[in-house]
Amino acid sequence: MKNEGIDMAKADSVKWAEVEKTLQDTDKKDLIDLIRNLYRHSAENRQIIIPRHSKGKKSDWVLESFQRVIRNEFFSDKGYGGLQSDVVRKAVLDYSEGSGDLAGTMELMLFFVENVVEFINEYGDIDEEFYDVGYEMLRKFCELIKTPDGQSFYPHFKTRLLKLRSESDDFGYGFGDDIAIFVEDVEEFFEEHKQ
Repeated sequence: MKNEGIDMAKADSVKWAEVEKTLQDTDKKDLIDLIRNLYRHSAENRQIIIPRHSKGKKSDWVLESFQRVIRNEFFSDKGYGGLQSDVVRKAVLDYSEGSGDLAGTMELMLFFVENVVEFINEYGDIDEEFYDVGYEMLRKFCELIKTPDGQSFYPHFKTRLLKLRSESDDFGYGFGDDIAIFVEDVEEFFEEHKQ
């Protein structure tokens, strides 16, 4: 009998709470087997699993590999990058969800915006979608840096934020102004919250 897979209509009707209960009652070995099978099943699954379970200095390559994905969209080794904003957003999201590493996620977010600015300085105007995605990414970054967990990373990112503002000062379409507003808002926040 040919294996047709599961009926997706029925699978979609199963609630997460039901799956979670079953998983809670599953022994550790079976959970490890399940995760191994998911890991082997697709590269997308590995992108979620590896960041979460690679810790310490040996895991720096994980963050660097996500940075390469972002960098490649702007400055590919084979010429111009693809400038596909969905690739960049997915890289940040996959790392964030997979690793749970706030500092690394913020690093990727700011790294993306830095690449937008560098690309504009190098080649001129960019696709409008990238302005929008860059704006949204910086907005989310600035929200995260003001959270209780994110505040401790401000000293690490401060110089880069100031440089970002300086390098985008004369950008059109309001993008340079948006960057300046976000950076000034963060500066004011940390001035007000000095201890």
